[in-house]
Amino acid sequence: MPVEISNLSRRDVDQYIDLLRAGFGEELGQRGTNIARTAHMAKVLVSCGGLPLRLIKAVTGHSLFILAAKDGSHVVGALGVLEARSPSLIGIYVTSEYRGQGIAIGLVQEALRRLKKQGYKEAHVSVIDHTAQLLAQRGGFVPYDHTDLYEHSLPANISIPDGAFVKGVQRLSLPRHAYDLGPLNHITGVRVRRLIAHLGKEPTLAAMLIALPHQIVGEIQPVIIIPGREEVFPALLEAGYKWFSHLGRTLVSVSLHDDTASLADVLTSEGFVKRRSWVELRIDL
Repeated sequence: MPVEISNLSRRDVDQYIDLLRAGFGEELGQRGTNIARTAHMAKVLVSCGGLPLRLIKAVTGHSLFILAAKDGSHVVGALGVLEARSPSLIGIYVTSEYRGQGIAIGLVQEALRRLKKQGYKEAHVSVIDHTAQLLAQRGGFVPYDHTDLYEHSLPANISIPDGAFVKGVQRLSLPRHAYDLGPLNHITGVRVRRLIAHLGKEPTLAAMLIALPHQIVGEIQPVIIIPGREEVFPALLEAGYKWFSHLGRTLVSVSLHDDTASLADVLTSEGFVKRRSWVELRIDL
């Protein structure tokens, strides 16, 4: 019987979680992800024919679908797709005994076909190794950015430059995080803050702080407003330390892209350690 690709159903969730453990268990463990709660949430989201996901998309414009490659009733591969203004492919994995049969590229092609049918103009993917990058490029993706992830344990102390301070804002011209569902955050447990760091009256840096449920990590996504003012970054870090500690997180991560790579020296001087890197790719649909 040939392997078939279809939407993940509620009865497939346990096998899908096993795939996540096999493919991404180490990373999920480092982030303190509660796999049991993740499985429960997945079952809720795909229940009633995926009705909860359709409601989320109607309210926020964001959603998720998971493709499962199945040999009969056995899930042998999976790929998640986060739908947003610019959708992202995440978490592709095929069991070892089914590799080399074109299942991974088949999952990618089916995901892109569905996104194009829904009217999306482009899609993104992040890859952490050369094999995954080759797969993405076989599917038509082109590299456009590079990301380094730094981590530091909490609690932590930091020195703030004289004249620097941070203000919270409701609106900020930053790309919306894929899990930021706006009015539904209080239901999903996702916590988001948007901050701007000032040096005197001058805004210099901005950042989005994200705390996902069932994890021990809080994430800071910085944006440089004025190049050459990287020394103000510790003010944003301190705000992140306080907020994430209040939420019970024990790690803070900072993801730097090509346009924020100049902040790496600040992170290193503050004791952050670079944990991993990945390449960002995109495709026009």
